[in-house]
Amino acid sequence: MPPQAPWSPERVRALSSAYWEACALHAAVQTGLMAALTQAPASARELCARLELDPRGLDILLRALLVLGLLSLEGERYVLDPRAAPCLTPGTPTDMSNAILHMADMVQDWAQLAQCVRQGRPAQRQDHHNPGPNPERQHFYRAMRDIARQQAKGLAARLGLQPGQHLLDMGGGPGVYALTFSQEVPGLKATVYDLPGAEPYFREEAANYPGVEVAFFAGDYLEDAALGGGPYQVAWLSQILHSEGPDQCVAMLRKAAGALVPGGELWVQEFVVTVPGHPFSGLFGLNMLVNTQRGQSYTREELLDMLGQAGLEGAEYVGSTKEGGPAGLVRGRRPH
Repeated sequence: MPPQAPWSPERVRALSSAYWEACALHAAVQTGLMAALTQAPASARELCARLELDPRGLDILLRALLVLGLLSLEGERYVLDPRAAPCLTPGTPTDMSNAILHMADMVQDWAQLAQCVRQGRPAQRQDHHNPGPNPERQHFYRAMRDIARQQAKGLAARLGLQPGQHLLDMGGGPGVYALTFSQEVPGLKATVYDLPGAEPYFREEAANYPGVEVAFFAGDYLEDAALGGGPYQVAWLSQILHSEGPDQCVAMLRKAAGALVPGGELWVQEFVVTVPGHPFSGLFGLNMLVNTQRGQSYTREELLDMLGQAGLEGAEYVGSTKEGGPAGLVRGRRPH
């Protein structure tokens, strides 16, 4: 990563107000403004009428987006930067709108960060316990889907997956990894194991992979002894350890290892904290403080130690999932 500029009053001020930029982007997606501008340039009057927005509120938001460089003005019409459009066009493979909505959902949680640090407990929100449809859960699963789509392609070869193997995607949610791996390795058998609430999002995603058959097994990997039948030659645990504390992680890894055949491989993908390193991994640890009872980001040494405690041998850090990205890969083997 390129070296950062020296700390200065201006850089400190910019960091302290960085959430302003994020909230402007959140509002542009939440109001439907970005989706509208991916279809065609439009004037403020047209956007007000189409989206039922207040003229003053929209005008101020449009000015901010112009300054940020997301929009330009051609006559009276606002134009979305074509370089940003692929990330903001609903339904496209590179769309990140659900990830943006997921981040927006957590703003009120993050506003309690200082209290979370003082007490060591997650943020308290009444609507987390409300019954009925949960838009935040929808945003979460679809955000995980969209992020996984950016990571999964080409990864099967790096994991050394082979036809005839049976892969466990533990906590796989929408199943992007299992589906992509099975598409890239014909003859690979795969099972996604996750909570029942994830299944509709798995079915939704599986419809995009005609001819690919992946099983979904509903259960709770924290509570259930079996993990979908097995035995498996490969276990894939992507971004699930950070939701739990070290002891729970070791228990999860031990359970996954127990579902493997002797000599089977277990792969973990996590945001890996390194100093210096990608800032997202360290900040993501704060996200786990705000949202979970015990979760956090882990260093590569901590992850490798967990694999060893779970009885896996040959534990090693393989490297970043994508060069320069915050996610990394570790692996170990069940002893023969």
